[in-house]
Amino acid sequence: MILGMIILFYLIIVSYYDLQIAKQRASENTSILLVTMTLWAFLIGVLMEWKGLANLIKGRFNFNWQLFIPTVILSILVFIPNFFWVKWYGVSQNLYPNIFLLPETHLILSVLAGTMSVRSFAKK
Repeated sequence: MILGMIILFYLIIVSYYDLQIAKQRASENTSILLVTMTLWAFLIGVLMEWKGLANLIKGRFNFNWQLFIPTVILSILVFIPNFFWVKWYGVSQNLYPNIFLLPETHLILSVLAGTMSVRSFAKK
């Protein structure tokens, strides 16, 4: 589990540096790199709930609708690349679009979505 998280952190760092280079070159790969970084952060969130993940692998699960619906909504919002938020809302002082615009908060919300996804299925 620890080795998996270390590998995922390494992949996030590599993707981040590739993203910075792609932004400087105005490359078309920025959306792919943003989604890839989000996926790695989502998987870190899944691994953080390793006990629940172990229960899911063993076939012990409990479906929680009250947690599942916000998890799906957050997961959808998190996997939308940052430049779409700028395109739709522009750069403003509003809290809602800026949460998904900043890379730091975007990754934190991705980890939260991964954690919530396991918790919505795992048996306590």
